[in-house]
Amino acid sequence: MLGILDLSTEIVFWVLTALVFLGAVYFWHHLSGNKFTRVFARMTVLLVVQILAIASLGLTINRNNDFFATWGDLFGVNNNLSKVAISPATLSSISQAEVNSAEKTKGGSLIFKRIITGAESGVSDYVYLITSPRVSQELRKSISPSIGSNYQVIEFLHGFPGVPQTWIGTMDGIGAIEKLESAGKIPPTISIIPAINVVRGLDTECLNIPGTSQVETWLTSDMKTFAQSFIGIDDRKWTTFGYSTGGWCAAMLGLRHLDQYQSGVSIAGYFQPNFSAGINKRERTILTSEYDLTKILNAGSSNFKMLMIYSRRDKFSFDSMSKYLAAIGNSYDIKLVEMPNAGHNTKSWKPFVSTGLDWLGLSAIPSASGSLK
Repeated sequence: MLGILDLSTEIVFWVLTALVFLGAVYFWHHLSGNKFTRVFARMTVLLVVQILAIASLGLTINRNNDFFATWGDLFGVNNNLSKVAISPATLSSISQAEVNSAEKTKGGSLIFKRIITGAESGVSDYVYLITSPRVSQELRKSISPSIGSNYQVIEFLHGFPGVPQTWIGTMDGIGAIEKLESAGKIPPTISIIPAINVVRGLDTECLNIPGTSQVETWLTSDMKTFAQSFIGIDDRKWTTFGYSTGGWCAAMLGLRHLDQYQSGVSIAGYFQPNFSAGINKRERTILTSEYDLTKILNAGSSNFKMLMIYSRRDKFSFDSMSKYLAAIGNSYDIKLVEMPNAGHNTKSWKPFVSTGLDWLGLSAIPSASGSLK
């Protein structure tokens, strides 16, 4: 009740803001005068009205962008998900009962939501596994559910702050997959959408940070183990697909784990860690060197294909991408797509999710020169 993403919560706060504002206007004459108590009362009323208005606006923005999923996420409170998470040892294959009870989208996809503990990272958090309509049909065919052999696997990565549900809601990645699959433009798709902000209040940049959390391991080997155990995915390579911080994660994970990923899509991403408060100077220096994508590429050949969707108005991500492209030269398989007049927000990015999925559906991907044209 009154969850941070609930429409009812937003309505309650806006109604309360309006009532307090109207009450202040109506009873203002009772607070007139120069006595300290009257002055203090007027200040308090004005402060309460402003706090409620800011809180209501914040709830509206959060519902439109899916920054925080719970009040605990907002205030950086650890919900101790390890108490309810499924451990690797007890994770079982999907059953027909689970298929039948799964949440269904209007387009025919099935949504499986789990709280798991990573087999190697020890991280406990949410992961969504979503099967597109044709994969869902395969699952329903027999008593022992099977996904068949015709599918692609995409790991979707959200931003900071952000939650996995953004790809289902605000960004509508699942809806885009359903439309393109129906049109025959992409193969049946299994979407894996893990939480990346697993340390409350800290932007880990999807890295393995000693003494903090093994997020890179959680997103790579732990997700693969989960997908194989739960739904029977084979060893075929995946695609990474992220926006903002998730765009950085998409590039970094793909380049550092070529055994697991073959391609990646970055929307408004950047190409070196962008640390927030909580990571000290020494750690930043060590991690920046370890996760230097230019150095990783220059150390050996890479077959990892990348689509970079960018906007010149989004100065931070554009500058980061420009420096990265200049540093790696022209020898890598990179395609560039510009978002005209787009800012750094989900409203600008949403139309280009289909662009990224279309690119994945192409059998032959042309290389870019590395210049911004």
